[in-house]
Amino acid sequence: MKSRSWNFLVHIMWLIAGLVLGATIGLLWVRELDPEWVQATGTWVGGVATVLTLLWAVRVFRKDQEHRESERQRRHEESLEAEHRQEQKRLEEASRVSVALRGGAAQGTRDNMKMTSLHLDLHNDSPHTAAVEEVEFDESLKRKQRIQLPIRVPPHSTENRKVEVEEVSVPKEERGGRPLKSYGARIVYTINGETWSRRSGGDPERLP
Repeated sequence: MKSRSWNFLVHIMWLIAGLVLGATIGLLWVRELDPEWVQATGTWVGGVATVLTLLWAVRVFRKDQEHRESERQRRHEESLEAEHRQEQKRLEEASRVSVALRGGAAQGTRDNMKMTSLHLDLHNDSPHTAAVEEVEFDESLKRKQRIQLPIRVPPHSTENRKVEVEEVSVPKEERGGRPLKSYGARIVYTINGETWSRRSGGDPERLP
């Protein structure tokens, strides 16, 4: 809107300048080049020329400002796009580290078996070593032993830990090394200089 108003004003001023110049030439013609009129007209024309020069300078300045603003906006958008791509890359890399649980040994009667251990699987499919600094099980899973941390998981590999737990009921299809779906775990890990949190079956979240 401001640009349109400015262009309209410039056109009006150019029109006025043209009319003044035309009137000047007409007066000189009518007055038959009278010396006094020539001198006065020269001053008048000089003033018109000054106005036209200022108009041109302002127009050039405006164009330069618009170009600078356009370039600034373009660089800003490119910076945002590059930052977004970098963030997506980091998120994709963090997503290659995951945690999964598998059922372990069980004891008890046939109709009332209780799981007494589980397998903690830490997967790292990224090209960087991941360091797992924290492991938290669901509240219902009570560990009998402490897990030695941190656990370093080399690139494209899996680290497994067998964890003894207090007796807990699980479906028979989740025991004996099969995927444990009734309970989950959360890990905090560092990869490529950044720290993330991820729950089994969930997406990674960056930590400060």
